[in-house]
Amino acid sequence: MCLDYLSSRLGVVWEKSACVYCPFNQLGPDALRRHKQHAAQVADALELELVSLTLNPRGMLYKKQSLYEYADQSGNTEAIAAFEVKLSWQSWRVYRVRRIYGAKKSSDEKIVPERKGLALRAVEHISGEVAKTEAMEVLRTKAEELGAHVEFKRGIGYLYQRRAAATYPTREEYFVAGPAVVGEKARYGMEWFEEQWEARQTFLFSTE
Repeated sequence: MCLDYLSSRLGVVWEKSACVYCPFNQLGPDALRRHKQHAAQVADALELELVSLTLNPRGMLYKKQSLYEYADQSGNTEAIAAFEVKLSWQSWRVYRVRRIYGAKKSSDEKIVPERKGLALRAVEHISGEVAKTEAMEVLRTKAEELGAHVEFKRGIGYLYQRRAAATYPTREEYFVAGPAVVGEKARYGMEWFEEQWEARQTFLFSTE
């Protein structure tokens, strides 16, 4: 009724609006058609998602699949081309990403290993700002040092040194190459995070 009213009074079909990076948009045919009308904005959103996935392999903008997959499947070649141009001049660096996952507690303050609690993250720089090819070489060299291999997911290479367990509390640690747009940070400062990291290490070893 609202759309009919606007059409009758203004003579236009009033389209629903949404930010191109809105994770609550269902990205149906209408939304994907609008994406093609705003390819430059979609390219910005693709870069945003890339950074998110660099810091968290689960960090897609949308629940079912990534924005890149939506753009590719819908034939939004203009957005993908603009995104690739952005990456061609973007500096990269290698990051060390660590997370501490706490466990939920029951009403009587007992740890519930099956339920994830508060998550704390620290991001550190392992390299300076370099070209993507150089960042990938740094990552491969690090893999050789650790005797591990780089795992690629959605085009992003992750080098895991420690994987999160299926129960909590637990920790994870990996190295990854991505756009050089993220600063070194931890929620309450790096020194505080290091204390928590070491404390969790002592706890986890004592419970094995």
